[in-house]
Amino acid sequence: GVFITTANAQSSFSIQYSMGFGGTINNYITTTSWRGVTLEYKLYPQPNISIGIDAGWNHYYERRAFDTYTSGTSSYSGVQFRYANAVPIYITTNYYLSPGEKINPFIGVGIGTIYMDRYTDMGIFRVTDDNWHFALKPEAGVRVNLAMDMDMILALRYNNAFGTSDA
Repeated sequence: GVFITTANAQSSFSIQYSMGFGGTINNYITTTSWRGVTLEYKLYPQPNISIGIDAGWNHYYERRAFDTYTSGTSSYSGVQFRYANAVPIYITTNYYLSPGEKINPFIGVGIGTIYMDRYTDMGIFRVTDDNWHFALKPEAGVRVNLAMDMDMILALRYNNAFGTSDA
């Protein structure tokens, strides 16, 4: 995502716009999520290292054509409306390659959990499924200093939710 952050020498807080691209959710919804937000707080024990916490939300939606859909031993016919909400929560650490420079590339990793809430509407019926997943998040990006206490960050991250016995 792209976001603006405020920072001082010891910490930063950011509100980020996040887009979600299917990944492992593609077997349920194949569309891109343009609705997402992430909040992130970081501490900088050294100029080139940060540790922090972040929490986000992405909403996915897809309309499926009239068809017959099978779940277990049941079959349903109709138009499906599929929804999914992903809520990742991570403890993170980043390593900055050029601290103090106007353009500062970084790499990082997060470890945590993702709450997935999926539901399918078909006529008057709704099928729901929600699960917590162990998750890892590799990340790479660049931090650009815009002013004394404001940065713009362009980052790519991969929220990798591991499967559970329920999902």
